[in-house]
Amino acid sequence: MSTSFNTIVDDLKSSFGLAKDNILSYFLANLGMLIAVALLLGLVMIPILAAALLLVGTNPATWEAVGLGLTVWAESNPWAVGGVAILFLIPFVALFLTVVGSIYGMSKDLIAHGETKAERAFSWFRHKFLTFAGAGVLLTIIIILPPLVVWGSISILMGYSIPVSLIPLFSVSTFVWVFLTVGLCAMVFPAITYGKGVQDAFKESFQLARERFDHVYGLLSAIVVLAIASYGPVIIWGLTVPFSGAVMAFDAVAMAIMVWTVFVTFLWLLVLLPMTIIAFTKVYAEMTGGQVATQKPLPIPLV
Repeated sequence: MSTSFNTIVDDLKSSFGLAKDNILSYFLANLGMLIAVALLLGLVMIPILAAALLLVGTNPATWEAVGLGLTVWAESNPWAVGGVAILFLIPFVALFLTVVGSIYGMSKDLIAHGETKAERAFSWFRHKFLTFAGAGVLLTIIIILPPLVVWGSISILMGYSIPVSLIPLFSVSTFVWVFLTVGLCAMVFPAITYGKGVQDAFKESFQLARERFDHVYGLLSAIVVLAIASYGPVIIWGLTVPFSGAVMAFDAVAMAIMVWTVFVTFLWLLVLLPMTIIAFTKVYAEMTGGQVATQKPLPIPLV
């Protein structure tokens, strides 16, 4: 079954409408999840800081000596530093993706039943935490880790100074890798919200990306184009604006671009990011025969 341009546009239009109609629910869910993650990180960091204080003490001179020692060690062991950084990076990114998975769960309720509310995100976070976290770890390893390893390795091998001529090549390669792997994994979280385990969710996502390549990558391409249209002006301005020392040239065009960038950033946070999640959830349900509410969502509580 082929997918036309109009199909992708209809997916985005319907998802935008659902995101707009439920803007406060998504805003409150994201705000609440942000607070929950901050509390979780605090619970993790407090024991670490307490252990550091017990081992090192509170003497500033001792901390300075430890800092200098760690700096010397890091300069002598860049590969080990990279490995330690990766070990810390994976759980933090996985935690963020667990929150994203909870928003997918909230969107599944919206697609399946025609309504949702902010508290549903917390319910999904609580009941599917380990599943979302496991998927988050694998997504981090598949999508994010390879480019980081490549860029970090090249930087170390070249003395922390990558030639300018190679940066476009590495940038394009990174974009292609991220684009392809995000497409392959685009249906992982929707599959989990419809009852799949981590392994089965990845298998089904890969299968759908191959069998419905035009629909999955068509939707992803449309979102990428939308993001480029949103932030293209500020990127082009940043690359072409003349510099005078450390001061950038500001004029009416620059101010307009800055205002536009602030506006689209709020638009993405409030509507377009929920729209993206809703769109992938809706497309997954349609491709797999999942329940899709046909009625217009009824008014629902904000939380």
